[in-house]
Amino acid sequence: MEELNTNLTVQQTAAPEPPIPQKPPVPVRDRVLAFGLLILGYLVCRFQISEHPLLGLVYGIVLYGLTLWHFQGRAGRRAWGAWAVGLLFLLAHLLTDNGPVRFFARWFAVLLWGYGVYCAGGNSAEERLGDMFVPEAFKADILMPFSKLSAFFTAAFSGGRRNWLKTALLLLLGLGLALIPLLIVVNLLQYDAAFSKLLDDIFSESLPEEICKRLLYLLLAVAMAAFLMSCLFGSREHRMSRVLDRESVAAFRIRRRFLPLIVGAAMLIPLLAVYGLFFFSQWPLYTSAFTGVLPKGYTYADYAREGFFQLCAVCAINGMLYLFVSLFTKKDQGEGVRKALLTVLCLCSLILAATACSKMILYIRTYGLTPNRVYASWGMILLVIAFLLALVSAYWKKLNITRALCGLFVCMFGLLCLVDTNALIANYNVRAYEQGSLESVDTGVFWDLGDSAAPAAARLVGDTKYGQAARNFLSRHGKRSAFNALCHGVPGLKARSVCEPYWHEAAVVHVRIETEDEFSALSCQYYYGGDRIEHDAGSCMNADNTPFARGQETFFELEQGSAGPWRYEETEMGVSFRLCVLDGNRMRWTNSLECVFGEEAYVTLTGSDEKDYKIVRTD
Repeated sequence: MEELNTNLTVQQTAAPEPPIPQKPPVPVRDRVLAFGLLILGYLVCRFQISEHPLLGLVYGIVLYGLTLWHFQGRAGRRAWGAWAVGLLFLLAHLLTDNGPVRFFARWFAVLLWGYGVYCAGGNSAEERLGDMFVPEAFKADILMPFSKLSAFFTAAFSGGRRNWLKTALLLLLGLGLALIPLLIVVNLLQYDAAFSKLLDDIFSESLPEEICKRLLYLLLAVAMAAFLMSCLFGSREHRMSRVLDRESVAAFRIRRRFLPLIVGAAMLIPLLAVYGLFFFSQWPLYTSAFTGVLPKGYTYADYAREGFFQLCAVCAINGMLYLFVSLFTKKDQGEGVRKALLTVLCLCSLILAATACSKMILYIRTYGLTPNRVYASWGMILLVIAFLLALVSAYWKKLNITRALCGLFVCMFGLLCLVDTNALIANYNVRAYEQGSLESVDTGVFWDLGDSAAPAAARLVGDTKYGQAARNFLSRHGKRSAFNALCHGVPGLKARSVCEPYWHEAAVVHVRIETEDEFSALSCQYYYGGDRIEHDAGSCMNADNTPFARGQETFFELEQGSAGPWRYEETEMGVSFRLCVLDGNRMRWTNSLECVFGEEAYVTLTGSDEKDYKIVRTD
């Protein structure tokens, strides 16, 4: 028995161990994709699109290129269509100077990218855009970024023993973890004057802030790369195939129709009765809206503004009521009654929307265009066409309302993005003023419109009423290098070429100090224009912190100011400047002198603390 146990023990010991399963190696393509997205995310955080708008188009092209690299150029028609439309919207960074439009166009392109990635992985349940679009878009843009967040870290950190990229990233991770205690320790040790001076000699004063900023950029880039790779790998591995599939969506559509039709009718009938009374009581105002004849006691501004936003709000409420009754009431009860109520609701909404549009047209003809008026008109037109499509779909069953509304929004939003609305506003106002349709032009709007307004402003240079305001606007716009102008797209290039003849060089004020006292610093302020807004030309002092003495010379550059948040007009190209003598906390202002942009002025500073300081021209 002991021998049998010994033999069994020997056999068990000698048996080979089962092989440890090895993880499959990460393809080079996935690793390149991971670090490409990481670099892209860092560049997005480091170089802001708001400062160089054309970067939005460049970043989008890089993202779409990496996506094609991931799918090896194989994708279905739905994916190619979504990506093509997304790239088309990114052209807004090249064609318009409208910041809000560029912002929304950029995010819409990102949403289209996510939907295209979802379709490229073969996840879509339908060949054409249809009833599954909304749940699939929700999965693609909301759920898919969280489906496989580990994909980026797996691709970036996995590899063999000689994976130097993994080592480098781990080293960066350790340095990042050590950064916070390192900064705390350095800050505490700066109590020692010698150590503090040594740090000031080696590093700049903003080094800790710059390090923290770069670390924040890196962390945001990692998060962005993780979300993007989660979309790509989640689509390829069909991570969302069992979430909101066709069967569950169909079952939900049946369950959502839980309200009897009498509830919807009770909601709509009182509202429609109120609309009837409203139309009857406001009939003279409605005829004025469409004929352009003002009712008694109204000005154009009062009539156009009165009730416009209220009408827009009522139309939006009607749209929500239409969706509520259409989606949640039972279809097997009185389908004819439901269709009739929704038809009357659409007709009332169309009348209200048409009235609001006519009021806006009257307002624009009288006072011109502004960005807010363009946005309001765009929204009302979108709402009118949407109600028309809803009305048609109720009687023409072949019309897929989901596909129609999606196409409508893409076309309308594309029109807003690909047409430079700022240039459209400026050109319309100037042309209407030249033709006599407008009595005046609000040149202050040019500052809001930016580079796009430069060509239209140039047409007013010869005008006796607005020529000076136009020249002032042109003299302070487009002043950038050719490369920087290119980064601002077509409006930036146009503004640079149009505004260049109106630029003025800075006025240089040379100051020779002939005072009886010594002082620590000297500053300069200047102002010009009808509102006399002051500008600071800065302060100067000796590099070794010694006080200024008799016989020293310094200079200041008086550059053209920017509009900033103000809207003001310069009435002259000359500027008034004065100096301020600083000695500790004491400030002594001199008298003012005049100079012109582009010239050099030589002045002498005389006086003392007991007497008044003054400056005189010596050139």
